[in-house]
Amino acid sequence: MSLFCSFTSGSKGNSAIYIKDDTKILIDAGTNTKYISACLRELGLRPADLTHIAITHAHSDHVAALPVLLKHTDAQIVCSETTWDLLPARKGDPILFDPGDRFALGDVVVRTAETPHDCLGSSCFSFGEGQESLAYCTDMGTVTAEIFELMRRCKSLFIESNHDVDMLKTGPYPYHLKQRVLSARGHLSNRDCAQIVARLVLEGTERVMLGHLSEVNNLPGIALRENSNALLMFGLPQETLLGAAGARQMQKPIEL
Repeated sequence: MSLFCSFTSGSKGNSAIYIKDDTKILIDAGTNTKYISACLRELGLRPADLTHIAITHAHSDHVAALPVLLKHTDAQIVCSETTWDLLPARKGDPILFDPGDRFALGDVVVRTAETPHDCLGSSCFSFGEGQESLAYCTDMGTVTAEIFELMRRCKSLFIESNHDVDMLKTGPYPYHLKQRVLSARGHLSNRDCAQIVARLVLEGTERVMLGHLSEVNNLPGIALRENSNALLMFGLPQETLLGAAGARQMQKPIEL
């Protein structure tokens, strides 16, 4: 059995964990070490128990905790070669990859794909195989064929549903920031996410959690409704949608 838990997801910080037996992979290290440590304690763990820290990209909301966190763990950093050069702190011998590579972390098979985002080296991951497989895909302006294939292989999915397009367009963001979010290297909208989710559930995805919701340009109810409606349109089970991960709110762990 494997376990996945989102600690926090959004523009103020991102971190989650994937656990299989003795392999404990922290996914991103946003927010701060105190918060991440508190979430780990809820699972009966400490930073020292982590075996790996997989980093999607080097934006601060994904790596801000690293300078302090690395003082409390010998976990290996796992990231693209480009991301390694951009990290605010580094330690030990990293596991570096080119997006698209496949490798193992302990007994966990990991696949990667490049994500179109405005940060060099950005990547998404899948962890595990079969019923224990999970794709973790956020911070992408669009879903490429490579990302879709990575997600299609997995039974569980954590996917970005960042913004409601109308809320973004009429909201307080300055024009240049609105254009950045809407671009092909920005963030995935509820509408685009819903279309992808429906296609994936048709292909066999069994569990979906929405992530990286904007606190300014989205609401959990709107994101869930748009994704639920897409499933309903194809006569797909609504219970596939497990919920939306919160900012600074640890989610209930999911057994895979």
